[in-house]
Amino acid sequence: MPKLSVVIPIYNAQTYLREALDSVVGQTFEDLEIICVNDGSKDDSLKIVEEYAAKDNRFKIIDKPNSGYGASVNHGFDEASGEFVAIFEPDDILENNIYETLLGEAQKNNLDVVKCNFYNYWSKKNKLKRSGLIARCAKKDVFEPKDNLKMFTCHASVWAGVYRKKFLEENGIRFLETPGASFQDMSFNFKVIASSPRIKLLETPLLRYRQDNPGSSINNPGKVYCVCDEYDELTRFLESKPELKEVFNTQKLVNQYRAYAWNIQRLDRSFQNEFLQKFSDTFREFDSKGEIKKDFFDSINKKDFTLLINKPDRFFEKVVEKKSLFKNLFGAKK
Repeated sequence: MPKLSVVIPIYNAQTYLREALDSVVGQTFEDLEIICVNDGSKDDSLKIVEEYAAKDNRFKIIDKPNSGYGASVNHGFDEASGEFVAIFEPDDILENNIYETLLGEAQKNNLDVVKCNFYNYWSKKNKLKRSGLIARCAKKDVFEPKDNLKMFTCHASVWAGVYRKKFLEENGIRFLETPGASFQDMSFNFKVIASSPRIKLLETPLLRYRQDNPGSSINNPGKVYCVCDEYDELTRFLESKPELKEVFNTQKLVNQYRAYAWNIQRLDRSFQNEFLQKFSDTFREFDSKGEIKKDFFDSINKKDFTLLINKPDRFFEKVVEKKSLFKNLFGAKK
């Protein structure tokens, strides 16, 4: 099977890092390059990685000043020598056969992208819960994303897949490099799916996705506009690829609407009015440009949308305060 480069972006991850690295070292697929990108950690993360590298020559360490999650993963991709790359976050845990399984599917079906399901994991309670967001999108066979748009509403879970490096490079797919930002998996995941001619999504969970790390950015309501940055990047990406925009723009708008709506609920009340105005202005502009097509309302309530662009205060009272619509459909953690 092809060589795999596993990129691990690390920032102040010492609490769970050994458990995570043990799960990489213990993989049944051994032809790995383990690229640890230390993003200016102030704890003992670098020291821990150096201990592992001294015992295992598959480790490669990149130590750099802090520049954020997206820049760290991109740097790792640039240094990767494998035909395929994977992302692994240093507070999660891999099942020992995840990469053998994913690469086996990629090789058997000649795929650029293969992803799997995962468990939500609470380590303090030792609780595992199989993700339903992935299971509902999975199909038994290889499929074309345009024929399974539900895939775009699944958990981004960029760390639960393998990606052919050449595919990413040829399609200009990279992470948005916004220092200190969050949710940078949103635009990357959408680009990957939209650009993939064929993909396979396994219903079997092969990773434990930690839910009780207080350092995760899902617990940081102060990052008000990070979601907007991701969708501005997606808008730019689709504008540069008219053939993809024609097929996937409505789905991008549906995802953007839901993401903005979810974001407004997670924000502190002092930021909600400010973000509400941004939300309203953005979709009013899309509407004025004729980008809101009829099929957009197959997924979004038209009356709520009309309130948003015309009477945002009323939209807030009717929809946001009553929490009548939104859940975190994307599950972005970092």
